[in-house]
Amino acid sequence: MKATNYHKLKVVPKTILAFFLSLGVLFSSCKDENEMSDFFTLKDNPSKMEVTASGSSETYTVQASGSWKVEPLRQEHWVKIDPMEGNGEGTFTITVSKNTDEEARALTLFFTVNGHLQNKVLKVEQAAATDGEQLEDPHLRIDGISDRLDVLEAGHTGKYILRATGKWKLDVEETSDWLTIAPMEGTGDTPITLAVAKNIDVERTANLLFFLNEVQQSNSIAVYQKGVKLQVEGDVVLREDFSWLTYGNEVFNVTTGETRIGSWNAAELAKGWTSTINTTEGGGSYASIYARPGFIKLGRTNYGGDLVSPKLSNVQRTKNLVVTFKAVRYAVSDHNVLTVGVKGPGTVSVSQFDVNNVAAVNSNLESCRAAWQAPAATYSFVITGATAETQFWFLGGAFDQRSGNWPATVNRIFIDDVVVTVTK
Repeated sequence: MKATNYHKLKVVPKTILAFFLSLGVLFSSCKDENEMSDFFTLKDNPSKMEVTASGSSETYTVQASGSWKVEPLRQEHWVKIDPMEGNGEGTFTITVSKNTDEEARALTLFFTVNGHLQNKVLKVEQAAATDGEQLEDPHLRIDGISDRLDVLEAGHTGKYILRATGKWKLDVEETSDWLTIAPMEGTGDTPITLAVAKNIDVERTANLLFFLNEVQQSNSIAVYQKGVKLQVEGDVVLREDFSWLTYGNEVFNVTTGETRIGSWNAAELAKGWTSTINTTEGGGSYASIYARPGFIKLGRTNYGGDLVSPKLSNVQRTKNLVVTFKAVRYAVSDHNVLTVGVKGPGTVSVSQFDVNNVAAVNSNLESCRAAWQAPAATYSFVITGATAETQFWFLGGAFDQRSGNWPATVNRIFIDDVVVTVTK
């Protein structure tokens, strides 16, 4: 007779139970880790946005552990959300249009982080319209602006709510690249951004026109911006002493520590001075200008370097300018040519200088400082027809100074104290 092993029958269920219990702990652990990693909250923990029938706008601050999205329960034309997604800390704005119905309305907003639904919800509730609100005429306007917006010379960027009872469009009467609005069209109440650029010229005005359901409205907004004094002879548009450069040594022939422009820090490069990459064979494919304490050296053995100014953004309209600067030759044995020119609008009165000013002893600090102070250190040229897009440049000799291509293999020039003024 076959005997039944009761001991094994008792052991098997316990083993299976332990297996399923371990799986449950594992799944629970994974779920807990996901929930902990998907952090989401709204600042001040609001749960409801209550809006009157006339409509309103509210901005909320998000703190989240990843990519978040606002997920409305359903799409409604009377609620606009901008933006509807972000990453980490950010904001979104809810704009609720005017309610002209006799019934109140509501919409629930859900949120996800990294694709996972969060427990947090925000309910948008709007009151019903009164009889007077239901009968209100169609309108198109911008909250906070009546018929004129005054802006200072420095410019302005502002966020506004445009109120509309239908499909709307904005247009600028004059061609005005200094005034931008986004968006320029839409439907119903909409957040817009209005930006006015910096003004370096005389006062200016642009008229903003309104169209509702493709019909031009009688109201408009005049955007007026203050201007500045028109430039006259002697006004300075650029002054640069390079005091923000602190590399190397004041003594001309001590090259230790001088630093090529490619290694300047971000703040120094942000000043806007640039240089051309020297592509001459063997030149190393880099720009050959070097920072010293408060001045710049152009060029090195066999290869020249140029110094290009920032755009002369302070120039009003079209002007004639005089560029004054100081230049000192590296050493008596160096060649002495300095060429100048412009990029963009304008022409130069002189294209080349012979820099004969040199330190009596270029290994002596006092002699080097005296060379900067000598009357022969100051040079100037005129740019005719310059605009805010004009740049000027200095080049020590030529880019290719290898033997046989230039009178000397060295044509190093120091540059400092650049001043640009308006002239006749």
